[in-house]
Amino acid sequence: MSESRKKALEARLDPRQRIAALLCVERELTDEVERKSFDEIAAEVGVSRQALYKWRTQNKTFIEYVNLLADDFLESKRARVYNRMMKLIDSEQPSVKALDLYFRRFGLLTDKSVVETKDSGPARSNDDIAQELAELDELISGDGDGCGDSPNENG
Repeated sequence: MSESRKKALEARLDPRQRIAALLCVERELTDEVERKSFDEIAAEVGVSRQALYKWRTQNKTFIEYVNLLADDFLESKRARVYNRMMKLIDSEQPSVKALDLYFRRFGLLTDKSVVETKDSGPARSNDDIAQELAELDELISGDGDGCGDSPNENG
């Protein structure tokens, strides 16, 4: 996490909110059996459950701070994630998804798009296009179509 961004967010939160954010991240990363309830977190920081709920769902600064803390924690676990991925790759029946992630992570596999264009016939010269435009102008003006100027004429 950008330390400057973290500090900027912390400056906009009061100490109870900073502690609550950390406890919320810990809650999400803890096994359900050992997990604190939101009531317990609210009591620990000295606010109502409703106040904590509002912070978690409506306070953009609080939400961003929680997300940055979670990102920091996950970043510290990158080696562990790679270890698990390698176990999946090295297993007796390797995981195709783990292989895909490995190749994509190191730029060894990229999506390839093929674009085909159809030839629309021989290329036309500027003179041919100019002549066609002149013919269209003549048709629009009514001079070269054999019709009169009035749509009600019966010819």
